[in-house]
Amino acid sequence: MGKYKRDKGLQIPMEQRQKLNAKILYLVENHEAELYGITPEDIFNVYMGNGGLHGLDRKDFQNFHAYTEAKKEIEQGQFFTPAEICEFLVACVKPEPKDIIYDLTYGKGDFFNYLPTESNIYGTEIDMKAVKIAQYLYPKANLQYGDIRQYSPVLSGDIVFGNPPFHLEWGTKEAPVSSQMYYCKKAYQVLKNGGLLVLLVSESFLSDDFSNKGDIEEINHMFNLIVQFSLPADAFKEYGVTSFRTKAMILQKKSQYVTERPYTTELEVLKRPQEIYQTYVLPVLQERRKNAANIYFECQNTDLEAKQKQVFQEKTVKLLFDIKRNRNIAHKAGLAEAILQKYLKQTKPEELSWQEWEKIKIQPEDVLRKLKGILSSANKTYRNEIRIVKTTYGFKEKDYRENGTDMNLGSINSFVLSKREVPGFEQFLKKKRREFALQETSFEKMKQDDKIAEYLENWHVTSQMTGEVKYLNAVQKKEVNKLLQKRYVALQFSMGTGKSLCTLAMAQYRMKYNSVRNIFIVGTALAINNTWEEILEDYQIDFYRIRKREDIKRVQRGQIVLLTINLLTELKREMKKLLRIRCQKVMLIFDESDAITNGSSKRTKAMLSVFRKCRYKVLATGTLTRNNVVEAAPQLELLYNNSIHYLAKNEWIYRFKNGQMEKNRNFFLNQPFPAYKRGYELFSYSYLPKKITVFGLEKANQDIYNASFLDELLEKTVITKNFEEVVGRKIYKIYQGTCSFSEREKEVYRIAVKEFDKIRRKYFAAYGNARKDSMFRILQQLLLLLKICADPSLAYEYDSNEVPTKVKKAIRLLQMWKYEKVAIGVRRIEVADSYYRYLKQAFPERQIFYITGDKVPCKQRQRIVEKLRKTENGILLSTQQSLSESMNIDDVDKIILPELHYNHAAMEQYYFRFIRYTSRNFKQVVFLIYENSIEVNLLKMILAKEKINLFMKNQLLENGELYERFGINPQIFSLLMTTSVDQEGKLQIQWGEQKIS
Repeated sequence: MGKYKRDKGLQIPMEQRQKLNAKILYLVENHEAELYGITPEDIFNVYMGNGGLHGLDRKDFQNFHAYTEAKKEIEQGQFFTPAEICEFLVACVKPEPKDIIYDLTYGKGDFFNYLPTESNIYGTEIDMKAVKIAQYLYPKANLQYGDIRQYSPVLSGDIVFGNPPFHLEWGTKEAPVSSQMYYCKKAYQVLKNGGLLVLLVSESFLSDDFSNKGDIEEINHMFNLIVQFSLPADAFKEYGVTSFRTKAMILQKKSQYVTERPYTTELEVLKRPQEIYQTYVLPVLQERRKNAANIYFECQNTDLEAKQKQVFQEKTVKLLFDIKRNRNIAHKAGLAEAILQKYLKQTKPEELSWQEWEKIKIQPEDVLRKLKGILSSANKTYRNEIRIVKTTYGFKEKDYRENGTDMNLGSINSFVLSKREVPGFEQFLKKKRREFALQETSFEKMKQDDKIAEYLENWHVTSQMTGEVKYLNAVQKKEVNKLLQKRYVALQFSMGTGKSLCTLAMAQYRMKYNSVRNIFIVGTALAINNTWEEILEDYQIDFYRIRKREDIKRVQRGQIVLLTINLLTELKREMKKLLRIRCQKVMLIFDESDAITNGSSKRTKAMLSVFRKCRYKVLATGTLTRNNVVEAAPQLELLYNNSIHYLAKNEWIYRFKNGQMEKNRNFFLNQPFPAYKRGYELFSYSYLPKKITVFGLEKANQDIYNASFLDELLEKTVITKNFEEVVGRKIYKIYQGTCSFSEREKEVYRIAVKEFDKIRRKYFAAYGNARKDSMFRILQQLLLLLKICADPSLAYEYDSNEVPTKVKKAIRLLQMWKYEKVAIGVRRIEVADSYYRYLKQAFPERQIFYITGDKVPCKQRQRIVEKLRKTENGILLSTQQSLSESMNIDDVDKIILPELHYNHAAMEQYYFRFIRYTSRNFKQVVFLIYENSIEVNLLKMILAKEKINLFMKNQLLENGELYERFGINPQIFSLLMTTSVDQEGKLQIQWGEQKIS
């Protein structure tokens, strides 16, 4: 039974609610309710708040999102909890008279009506109108006006009830948090260990263990789930919401003295409150009472927020005491006190949003830093002098007087660009401008440096194994000469053109003439193991390989240091320390720099963190990009460290929104690209706002925007040479070997396209999550189609003993090349296993060498290749990944690729293992593809990506030239597959114009 009796028969029309609310509020504010015979019980039943009173029309808004955002702005997610639901939820947990109870967004206090002790009720509410009503109805309760985000109660609670604002986004843009999740976090801070949280939320909250995985993990860290159950869909009908799915959740704050109950998305069937209490809540309360003493003392030790406050207070008291007792700075005690008080008394200005306030408000760390700054000034010496000094990144007028203030004159970069002079630093700026001008010069306009030319003419290395003396050829010497004149460069030479030799020559030049303290060569494990370690040993050059954390301490000055990029991610902190000890006077050679095309990866972040400030940097790769222009951004950021060499000079940026291209002004015009994610986004908006996908190629616009600015950036940064330019001749050609499906293969493929849902579970296990299954459906279908194209006999539906058509094609090629060594590269291990069986049957007399990454270690691959060399007509069958880099097999002249990769660069890395700088014979590369299949889409995507990659290599090709280079008949693309939506709204794959009979 509540304090006020609920009028079950009362129904207030929506159109009268606003007027009634206003009248009641007037009576309460002016203390006139009793004058007109209006009782608190009348007010309890009639006042219903802002929920549903937004007064907006969907037709007045451009889209539904804009409409809902405007609704949120007015309502602030406010819908008072219906009284019958409040009564029901309170009865589920049966609070005791002594319990301290909170509602952190109490509205008009509907839960309070059914609680046993009014004076033990606490809470806050942001709507002043609702606060006035609640304080009138429950005068003994401890109710505050304010935002939950600023509410910091001292007293811990036994129970928190709540109906959080629905679906508001709080936190910051970088770290958003839903209003419901924020409520849970705040309740965790307020509750005692073992305390209960009783929530009314939308049914979608934490309902999906895939899309809500992060929030569920956080809830599991804070709470045990006691029970959750659905409420009737019309629970909020009195607010005009006739159908909205909600649920009640009862959670318990974790304690080591209560049983673990992990969160589950399953909902219990709605039961009577007495049954819920007896079945779920009472056992939890009994366990808590049994361990009450232990939990009490645990609370004293686990109140993290209180601990942090206590530590902060102790530190500030100590710092203030030290400042006051030091006679040199005692006069600054008032300033120190003011800094602390400013932090303690700060409040959010009305005009600021919470997102903006979170970014600018004073943090405890700021206070401690300023107080420590005052304390550290105790032993400063003062003199009557003002002079210009250089800081890390700029110049300032430093005032050495006690009360003087320094004046910032600007950054070094601004003086370099503006040509202004700084007294006493003329020579320094002259040197900086000379370096800047040289770095900004395009390689095409650069001349040869005589000193460097003389060095390169005489530079050579001698192989201890063969006795061969190796020199750079004329093309390599010319390009390395230009590269050595700049501090930050990228070497984009095709595979097999001697990148390692060129970068080694550069490393030894820097060591001899530029006094670098170490050369760091970072690359993939294959590059370090199979290339650098071997050639440095062979050429007897002093080097040190870092294999574990302790090795960093053993690095000597003057050594070349080898390090894999994967190990760098683990040793990031120690490597940063080593470079600081070396004062950044080191050279970085990053082999296969396209390993950091993903700006969010640990590899990329580690490389940027450790090497972004080092003196000399060289990126060596066959291609800066594989799939799109944006992949070059992390590499350019590593080179230029977001400096004035890396400016966003384009006035306009482009982005797709709601399917339409938008053109906006670039707010970073003539400023360096920002660091990390913001910079990569700006790079994308500037040059290529849309990625290439397998489907929809006919619609996607793949033009490169602001191409002149990107071209200017690349011309000063990258030297590109293809294989023919370095070697001086073309020694390979690509062919397309097209195959037609047999009748049985065609039927298998048709089933995968038309009846995928029937066969899906044969190939892909269910995730146990409907949303996740739906999201991955189209991807799984694509993977299955590609698998069928690789080898149809691997499909369960393939019931024929006939050898697949593509395998037959490969066998015919092998028969044609019966006296030659041949390499076959696939992508999947199961496809490799299948091909191995077919080839053993077809060629029992020929030796077949089999390499996959999971079974054959790097060193063993080298031994297998040596055995292959000794044969006349051996067949090397492997996955493309297992021979993707740092392997030289130039005595194989015929290469077959039955499976295509998602980009040409990855396939090129494989087949260029056989096309080397030292190769003498002409090479043939054959791509095998099925006509009228998904492989045609894949080939089209590869060419679209390659066109962009060629632009990044300063090569502009028309489609006809590109088709000719790849040996393609363009008619093959007339029958692309597409995606569409079926009658049930599911995304499905469709054939092009062709018909499958």
